[in-house]
Amino acid sequence: MKKEYVENITKEELEVMYENLTIKDDFIFGKVMENKENCVEMLERLTGNRISGNISINNQKAIKVAVDGKGVRYDVYVEDDAGVMYDAEMQREKNKSILPKRSRFYQGLMDLGYLETGDEYVELADSYVIFICTFDPFDEGLCCYEFENHCDGHEGIGDIPLGDGRKILIYNTKGTVVNVSPEVYIFLCYIEDGKMRDEYTKRLNSSVAMARYNRKWRVEYMKTFVHDMDVRREGRIEGIELGKSFGKMSLVCKKLRKGKSVEAIAEELEEENSEISDMCEIAKKFAPDYDEEMVWKNYLSKYMLD
Repeated sequence: MKKEYVENITKEELEVMYENLTIKDDFIFGKVMENKENCVEMLERLTGNRISGNISINNQKAIKVAVDGKGVRYDVYVEDDAGVMYDAEMQREKNKSILPKRSRFYQGLMDLGYLETGDEYVELADSYVIFICTFDPFDEGLCCYEFENHCDGHEGIGDIPLGDGRKILIYNTKGTVVNVSPEVYIFLCYIEDGKMRDEYTKRLNSSVAMARYNRKWRVEYMKTFVHDMDVRREGRIEGIELGKSFGKMSLVCKKLRKGKSVEAIAEELEEENSEISDMCEIAKKFAPDYDEEMVWKNYLSKYMLD
């Protein structure tokens, strides 16, 4: 049965939240970068590339390879006429440990979404995954951490670049070691403190203000916010329910090892006979050890993941 969840937040509170959003928020970031001029200059500053010709901007682009596979929703996704793919993400969460694997996953999905059946590997576009972090992901103080695939140098041989066309750029708005150009540093400082130091950041600030007053975007943000909160709450509640159910299955297995009947187990646990019967039916396939993990996985597959 579909569960309905209502987030405990009023429309007025959401209005205030929206009016106080800055470019650090991925929703505002994506909307500001829908403007071609804003987007091109950001990418040119952060990559050092000249963005070629007409570009395709597809913010909040969703890619999912398999129906039951994990997908992603890119904040800013761009392809240019030179055949280069760019993904730029605003990253505020401080879960540093997942960032390396997340960048790998994002880049892999970009590649899978690019080639079609019959295409040659040489047609695969170069790609950039860019994270703009409002925290230092590696605690080294650098404003930019740049990664490419290469072979470690050996005696008498220097590093050998793989040349696969992939690059990961992780920017740190709190960086103290300024290993970036003045233009990039100004951009990072604007994200960090909201102060305008050149014409580009003045234009970005105007775009942020316009985004806050865009009624359509305001409604979109509110719907997205409530939906995402509902999904997270549903996930937490379902996780709790699964945890309780596993605990119950564990008790059933312990009692089956002692040779107790379905009726006795149901009475002792104060549960319905039908549910305990279903659990025992699955568990008996794993007698006499009743491996709790295997029993649980089979029960989950048959009764709880329909």
